[in-house]
Amino acid sequence: MTPGTTSAVALDSGIHYKGNAGIASWEGRHVDDAERFSRFVRETVRPRITDEELSFDDDLRGLASTGMEMEFIEKLLKAAPPPEDWKIGEAFAECALQYDSGREVHWPWNSIRDQRTPRASLPGADLVGFYKEGETVLLLVGEVKTSSDTRTPPNVMTGRSGMTWQLEENATRPDIHLQLLQWLLPRCKSSLLFRELYKKAVQRYLSSDGKELILIGVLIRDTLPNEKDVKNRAKALATKLAAPMRIEILAWYLPVSIREWPRILNEEEP
Repeated sequence: MTPGTTSAVALDSGIHYKGNAGIASWEGRHVDDAERFSRFVRETVRPRITDEELSFDDDLRGLASTGMEMEFIEKLLKAAPPPEDWKIGEAFAECALQYDSGREVHWPWNSIRDQRTPRASLPGADLVGFYKEGETVLLLVGEVKTSSDTRTPPNVMTGRSGMTWQLEENATRPDIHLQLLQWLLPRCKSSLLFRELYKKAVQRYLSSDGKELILIGVLIRDTLPNEKDVKNRAKALATKLAAPMRIEILAWYLPVSIREWPRILNEEEP
C-alpha cells in the first residue's frame, strides 16, 4: 500500500479459488456485499477516475470572477463524457490490486490523467508500476479485462485482443519494455520513494536481460466465480514463458452488474 493512502474503503473480498503451475499462479476473489462494493467504488475508485488530488475543478472555479463565467465553467466541466465501463474497470483494477489483493503494489502515476490528453496514454499495457516483496522490487506490467460475458472463459481472455495474447506480447517485446521504462522514468522523478522503486526494479530487469518482471492480468466479472475463467490461460502462459519472469492472473467477481457501475460512480453518499 502506498504511503498516505490508508483511508481507502476496504473491499474485503474472499478467495474463492487459487492455484499455480510453474511460474504462473491464479486466484479468484468474490465480493458478496453489494453495499460495500458500492462504497468502494464511490470512495476509492471514483477519486482515481476524477483525479481529485489535482483539484482541477476547484482551481478552475476559483478563476471565475462573475456569475456568467461560473455558469460557463460548469458547462465546460460537464462536457467530459461519462467514463466507459472499461475505464471504470481499469481504475477498479488499480485500486483492488493496491487495497484488496494482499500484495504491495505501487502506482507512480494515475494513468487516468493521460487518458484526458490524446496520444499521452500509457503505451503497450493497461497497468505499469512496482510490485514489492520485502526488499525485492519488480517491474509490474499488466492487462485488465472487464466482462459480463456468461461464457467461461469470457471472450476477453482469448484471441489476438485477449488478455493471454496481450500478456505474452508484454513479456516478450523489448520495444514495449523500452516504451514503458521511458514512460515511467519522468513520472518517478518527483518522489524519492518512486525513484528508489524505479532504480531497484530496473536494475533487476537489466541484470536478467529483460526477464525479471511480473505480469499481472486482472479479470473483472459480474458473474459467479469459475476457476475455468483463468486457470487454463495462466497454465498456457507458464508453458510459453520462463523464470525469473512471474505471472499472476487474478479475477474479481462482483455483486453489482457492470452496467450499473456508472450510476454507482456518480451517486452521492447515502
